Amino acid sequence: MKVNEKLSMLLTLEKSKTSKDGKAPITIRLTVDSKRAEISLGQKVLPEQWNQDAGIAKGSSTEARLINTAIERAKVKLRQHYDLLLSQNDYVSAAMVKEAYQGKKKDTRSLLEAVAFVIDKMEKKVSNGHRAAGTLSKWRTTKDKLTEFIQHDYKVKDMPLDKIVYSFAEDFVDFLMLEQGVESNTAMKYLKNTKHVFKTAVERDWLLKNPLTAYKCTYINPDRDILNEAEITALYQKKLATPKLQEVKDTYLFMCFTGYAYKDVSLLSPDHVIKFFDGEDWIVKNREKTLCRENVPLLPIAKEMIERYKNHPYCKDKNVLLPVQSNQAFNSYLKEIAGICGIDKNLTTHTARHTFATTVTLANGVPLETVSALLGHKSIRTTQIYAKIIAQKISDDMGALREKLFIKMPHALLLQEHAA
Repeated sequence: MKVNEKLSMLLTLEKSKTSKDGKAPITIRLTVDSKRAEISLGQKVLPEQWNQDAGIAKGSSTEARLINTAIERAKVKLRQHYDLLLSQNDYVSAAMVKEAYQGKKKDTRSLLEAVAFVIDKMEKKVSNGHRAAGTLSKWRTTKDKLTEFIQHDYKVKDMPLDKIVYSFAEDFVDFLMLEQGVESNTAMKYLKNTKHVFKTAVERDWLLKNPLTAYKCTYINPDRDILNEAEITALYQKKLATPKLQEVKDTYLFMCFTGYAYKDVSLLSPDHVIKFFDGEDWIVKNREKTLCRENVPLLPIAKEMIERYKNHPYCKDKNVLLPVQSNQAFNSYLKEIAGICGIDKNLTTHTARHTFATTVTLANGVPLETVSALLGHKSIRTTQIYAKIIAQKISDDMGALREKLFIKMPHALLLQEHAA
């Protein structure tokens, strides 16, 4: 029996559960948007006394009248629950109608309770070495951002998960970018974590549907500064008067020829350098950020930097390969070094990793799969951004070549275009 555009109810007998007296229980099958839920009416009837087409008991006996009255009351209550749910929610399922009819209260959680649950799980994974501490830090920041957002937009300290709708995602991103000045890609990372919280809530049966599923996190590929061979050579050959600048420059070069991120380099110890299966020196360790195995054969310049600082007081005292200290100071020194060496690029710890992926490896014919393994990427798709950079560099170089050729031999080129 069709109730309205979305809800239908069908009365059936569960003959598989027929009792010893030959009676079968009556079930109401609810359907909302092709999804079903079944409710036992609490009444039984002999199959021969049941009218399946009408969904009622046959005859006018006292028993039949009691059964049909119970059926009608149940249908009225189900319609009422459905209409009420529809007025309160953007989405209503058959399961929600069933729970409301049966008076069951779902194990509901608030948004920040759900975030705290995810963070608690993450803390345990970090303590057991299954996830990086940096990931946990980002999750804690996500919770802080969500707390600030709901206080700013909703004027509350917390809110129930089942009261959050799709527009929450758009408003959260706007808050991060417009009110807090967070860049687009960073805002999307916070939202990605938030979507994971709702996914967890659905999996834990705290929520029937993820309201943020349809919101697509869009990322803008940033322009990545990379050093070319001439700039790497200029860095390598430049002798700096200040020991601290020289140390930073040498550490940066080490990163350019290993692909290691700043955090990983700061944690490298002599124990990480081993003679591997091929008889060559390798660094063997897990990448700090992703815990992926990141084994890197040492190229000559990287080995030279390790040798240069093996007796450095800081390295001996801390049992590390290179004198790497504050990240903030490191990037500040790099800007000064770039100016001294005549490099008009914004050198950061990230540009060294990008340079290794492009100028040092891909541009010299190292396959993408190998570069992905060297960088410790979980997926080769992460590495493909560097292949695009190389393709763009080729395109730019060929464009410049076309202009030079046109200046040198315009008549020949014009004739070629005319022939085409």
